[in-house]
Amino acid sequence: MLLKTVFLYPDYFDNTTATRRVLETAKDLFPNLEFFYWERAGVQVNDADALYDGIRKTPFRIQAPPRSLKVLLITLQFQWWLLRNVRKTKPQVICAFYIYTIVPALVYKYFFNRKCKVIYDPRDYFAVVFRLPVLVRYLLRLTDNIFIKLSDRVLFPDQQYFTHYGLFKMRADKYFILPNSTTDKLDIIKKDSLHEKLDLSPETKIVPIIGYFSEDRGRKMFFEVIRQKPEGIHFVIAGAFRDAQDITFFKSQSNVSYLGKVPYLEALWIMQQSAIVPIVCSPDSLNYKFAIPTKFYDGTMVGTPVLVSDGQVDVAEKIKSNKLGFCIPYNDANAFLDVLNSLPQHRDNEQAGRIRQYFLDNYDFVIFKSGLRQFYESLQGEIVLEAGNTMVAQ
Repeated sequence: MLLKTVFLYPDYFDNTTATRRVLETAKDLFPNLEFFYWERAGVQVNDADALYDGIRKTPFRIQAPPRSLKVLLITLQFQWWLLRNVRKTKPQVICAFYIYTIVPALVYKYFFNRKCKVIYDPRDYFAVVFRLPVLVRYLLRLTDNIFIKLSDRVLFPDQQYFTHYGLFKMRADKYFILPNSTTDKLDIIKKDSLHEKLDLSPETKIVPIIGYFSEDRGRKMFFEVIRQKPEGIHFVIAGAFRDAQDITFFKSQSNVSYLGKVPYLEALWIMQQSAIVPIVCSPDSLNYKFAIPTKFYDGTMVGTPVLVSDGQVDVAEKIKSNKLGFCIPYNDANAFLDVLNSLPQHRDNEQAGRIRQYFLDNYDFVIFKSGLRQFYESLQGEIVLEAGNTMVAQ
């Protein structure tokens, strides 16, 4: 049965490793697949990745100005655009990534095609992402829980739903817990020297800042340390940064290489060539406090020590108990400098092997792959069974 499936993204489809995990596991189950996504900062799609070959991709091309009220209006316009395109496409399966795409998916299911199956992959728990009054946070939490309840299947990135977020019980066959991890890719990461590419001394310690960047992700601390220009430290910035002032700052600093957005494998290569992978997030956000960041899995996979704020309680506990890196007070520039100065000038291969083995034993995606495939196959079987029952009834 050739199921028409659409994946909905409120950003670039390759901004989340969740897309890779789904395609690596079950691309053959969705041969008639289309992406609808938002090119928030202009055309930046990575067409070089063979994983996305053969998939039709339809972008929403109104750019979203960062930190602006205008983006709220554009978001509503984006959701209306999604609903119109979904209705035109008439899918049997919708995979909605993040809360920003679930409303059009559920509206289509409950008002236009009750047979359509909706898979909700919230990625982050929306009500705990922002600092909000308690009542507002509860109402958002309730709303998101209703979205989860109305969906046919749900993919959770961790246990947070069951420890403090979930308001409704769920039957076991409706959800699957899939950490934000990845398959082991060390063998396919290029072996070139990042030091040579950037014309750096082999003794220089490279510190990457990769992916999203904001006040809640150590911006103050990074800027302060970069301005101090600590000897023997070079920062590599890679990501789809939206703040023009931040980009201008990075480009003006002699101890920074600004690479812009890079493909996933190149990001892994940068981490593997680095002395440490900082993933500092503000513990004032409940989401950051309990979440396990994707770059934690990426960093351990390539054997590089990771650094988080000690208020990120779940990931900090893993780092401390397994000696995977460092924990510092959030936004503490002096503590960050102390860690950087304590790092060896050359990669400690014994330490790298131990950190990497932790990843292979606990979070290599192959550990979860068969369960995820069964999760999708059960949904496909449900659709086929319902179609058969409909034909018999007729």
